[in-house]
Amino acid sequence: MLTTWKHLASSKKKFILLFSLAILVLYSFVTYFSASTLYQNMMQAEANHAARMNQTAAEPGKTPPDPLPPVGAYTTVKVGTYLDDIDSFSIRDSYWTANLYVWFSWQGDRTLDPGGKFVLVDGVINKKELLEEYHDGNGVNYQRYKVTAKLIKFFDTTRVPIENHMLNIYIEDGARDGSKVRYEADAASNISSRTAIPGYKILGGQNVVKTHTYKSSYGDPRVTENTSKIFSQYIYGVNIKRVDYGVYIKIFLSLFAALALTLSSFFIKPSDIGPRFSLPTAAYFGAVANSYVANSILPPSGSFGLVDHIAGIGLFTIFMSIALSLFSHYLFVRKDEKELSAVFDRAVFAAVGIGCLAANIIVPLCARL
Repeated sequence: MLTTWKHLASSKKKFILLFSLAILVLYSFVTYFSASTLYQNMMQAEANHAARMNQTAAEPGKTPPDPLPPVGAYTTVKVGTYLDDIDSFSIRDSYWTANLYVWFSWQGDRTLDPGGKFVLVDGVINKKELLEEYHDGNGVNYQRYKVTAKLIKFFDTTRVPIENHMLNIYIEDGARDGSKVRYEADAASNISSRTAIPGYKILGGQNVVKTHTYKSSYGDPRVTENTSKIFSQYIYGVNIKRVDYGVYIKIFLSLFAALALTLSSFFIKPSDIGPRFSLPTAAYFGAVANSYVANSILPPSGSFGLVDHIAGIGLFTIFMSIALSLFSHYLFVRKDEKELSAVFDRAVFAAVGIGCLAANIIVPLCARL
């Protein structure tokens, strides 16, 4: 190629350099758009998690917590949880199931029974078993339950499969609002070392108590107006993160192979139309099939995420390769510029290869930082 390059006229050298530079600029725009979009999604997810576990903050699009009256005839109940294990976890089906311990301690009325009346918000209790209960002579009361539950979680799928999530357990008193029972988070809450999710790392947990407002009186005949009810809500958050890029590579391995096959077509003479265009054409169908496989792990939605960005970059690369091959064929056959066509093939191979490789490194890095 170097020998051929030396024999080219300066105008043709300039043409090839400018053409290669234009390809790199085009890839830069594509990479910047995808990387900045996913980086913003990642930062927004972190902000949402922080707001969710902030006593006075609200996640974007949700109603801020309403304050409860500072005084009143209410009972303070300390609530804690111990997550024993996670049985199942499905991003596609938007749920996870867990076994956990929930306990309540309070002073005063022993008949309060907060454990018998608690509910899981965005969850279903499949089994609840009272393991321990005592009431001493000094007014100290305690209950501890073992609970098996299915919890609904609408996962943020924009950065799958290199994302992080916060799994949340929401507990409320099902019968009494914040004017009668108010929760206090127990610092003894924790996660068992046995808790694990394949492909994820458990980063830890935290708890907080916030208010949760229902915009209805539930038709209570004792209430004269359709006013809101404010409940005290205990929230436990479990932070999880993908262990590494293993799942990412497994999902896109066939796409990367298709891209390698596409780029190899630049080493076939433009006059050999059959093999020259059959490779990227076959790679195109392989990339489309890979996109279907990658999206099979996600729930049906209209959101555009990492899986779609990487698939889009792959399809864009294949399209570019076919278009550049057509132009090289034009130079080789129609213009009879065989030397120019040969140098052009090597130059655009380098430009497309560098642009595609950079995009497939930078975009997932920006989604995971």
